[in-house]
Amino acid sequence: MSHTGTLNYQWAFSLINHFALQGVSQAVISPGSRSTALALACEKHPDITTWIQIDERSAGFFALGLAQRQQLPVILICTSGSAVTHWFPAVVEASHSYTPLLLLSADRPQQLQNCGANQTIDQRSLFSSHVRSTLLIEEASEILLNNAYLKQISTQAYAQSVQHKPGPVHINIPFKEPLLPKRFTREDLNHYINLLGTQLLAKSKSKTIKSADSAPKAAVSTLSISQVRLELLTETINSGNGLIICGRLSSREQTGLYELLFQLTKKLNCPALIDPLSNLRFIQRGFTPQGSSHFVYNYDHFLKQHHITGHTPLKPDWIIRLGQFPTSKNLMLYLQSLNSHTILISSYGDKLDPLHKANTQIHCSPVQFCKQILPTSVRTQPENWLNSWQKLEQASETKIAQSLTGMDQSTLFEGHVIDTLLKSIPDNSFIFSGNSMPIRDFDTFITRRSTHNKSIDIYANRGVSGIDGNLSTFLGLLADQADKDKQYAVALVGDLTFYHDMNGLLMCKKLSAMGYTATIIVINNNGGGIFNYLPQQQLNDFDKLWNTATDLDFQYSARLYGLNYLKIENQHDLENKLADVFLQTGIQLVEVIIHQKTSVECHANI
Repeated sequence: MSHTGTLNYQWAFSLINHFALQGVSQAVISPGSRSTALALACEKHPDITTWIQIDERSAGFFALGLAQRQQLPVILICTSGSAVTHWFPAVVEASHSYTPLLLLSADRPQQLQNCGANQTIDQRSLFSSHVRSTLLIEEASEILLNNAYLKQISTQAYAQSVQHKPGPVHINIPFKEPLLPKRFTREDLNHYINLLGTQLLAKSKSKTIKSADSAPKAAVSTLSISQVRLELLTETINSGNGLIICGRLSSREQTGLYELLFQLTKKLNCPALIDPLSNLRFIQRGFTPQGSSHFVYNYDHFLKQHHITGHTPLKPDWIIRLGQFPTSKNLMLYLQSLNSHTILISSYGDKLDPLHKANTQIHCSPVQFCKQILPTSVRTQPENWLNSWQKLEQASETKIAQSLTGMDQSTLFEGHVIDTLLKSIPDNSFIFSGNSMPIRDFDTFITRRSTHNKSIDIYANRGVSGIDGNLSTFLGLLADQADKDKQYAVALVGDLTFYHDMNGLLMCKKLSAMGYTATIIVINNNGGGIFNYLPQQQLNDFDKLWNTATDLDFQYSARLYGLNYLKIENQHDLENKLADVFLQTGIQLVEVIIHQKTSVECHANI
């Protein structure tokens, strides 16, 4: 009969091995005692790459970044008690951004529950509706170890994390003490642990188990549109002038969409408003259309003007919405003012419709929708409808360019940072945007001119739009690149976002040592001042309750975490030094100083 410590390790290694056989290859571990067997199992498994992040909150977001691009599940491991609760923000973001995670929380055994035992909470339904499912594993036993129990658990968890609606799955695993075999010296113990892992691997290879090649991958819906519904859609589209709106898309939703959407807008002679997080604003590899003039980028700017004047000149008869709800508040206000027939295309079946305007909802991917609509008898719209949108687009791009170049060199605001970043960043790069102002600034300042001849992907945690864990998510995206030279990586975040996840920067030391190169740009406007744009600004208690100034100097953070550091305080240095930063090795921290009052005034004048 196996010793409890030995059985714990066999139990954990068998579970991890079943995940590895399905294609899971990465695990993020926060050190702890109760999770010893799980951590060892990942570290000793030849097909699992382990990442260590001490802070559980940062670990959760790092795992989110690792999983986000390829949409493959990543294992997340921590000990029992409050440690598990630190995953919560990342779990919520993963749920709302359809990112697969396998949450393996170690727990105290049943006899230590509900009796005041140390470091013990009820972990069984901790994440509630924010996970695709919660699986409660039995305590380790030789009987269950020798049958298909752990294989069934791992197969179920993996499938639930990637199929239908990808997202996190929680697996709670109790472990009795002792957590390791006790009868060995240190040298013998390490040899015994390695030997057990080797034996378990050899045993599993002798059995018929589903391989990684046949395991399901995270994917969007392959459902097709019925013929009856297709005819109704065609009838609606032919009823008048229309508009396509493309919001944030997952990496799998983006695959193959650029060309199909371009073909559809061209056939309809219809404008498509393109959110920066759709990753359709920049050129796509292998497809260079003769000017994608049907794609409209600067709607946030010209719709703001119309919102201010209270005049809405462009009223479509129908709207097709792809992806999640767009970033732009001005677009949201515009859509709220309309009474157009709205068709919502939902890859995962969720009603992503906060304005409650959708008349028709179709559960299929954007690619599938375009493929089925293109061959139908939809009619081309009048030329003047598209021209009206194009004229507004051109006027806005001219106004934005004039605003950026017309300021004194001593004046520096976020628009300059976006514009210079897009000019300087190498081709084939990716940018991670912080929430609050940075993503809104990308929406405003990514113009047709700034996207010319560059292929850039943009990511952001817009599932629930929090400022927590952004740096860790960025570093996870960076670490997911097996080829370190594949894409240059830049994060643009505000000072509050940076402050909120400084613990995550601990990973920079390891990534730099491994040869990864990236730049983190922090816009330090002493708290961001986003509340200056909201009605709260007129309250007498505004400074006390909504002023988020931190008065921090981030050069000390760079020194603490071993980052190369540069401070920029004017346009001249921004334009002359930023491109050189991208040529340096290691991870750089660029602190851009912007006065909050200047920022508010410049945004108001654009």
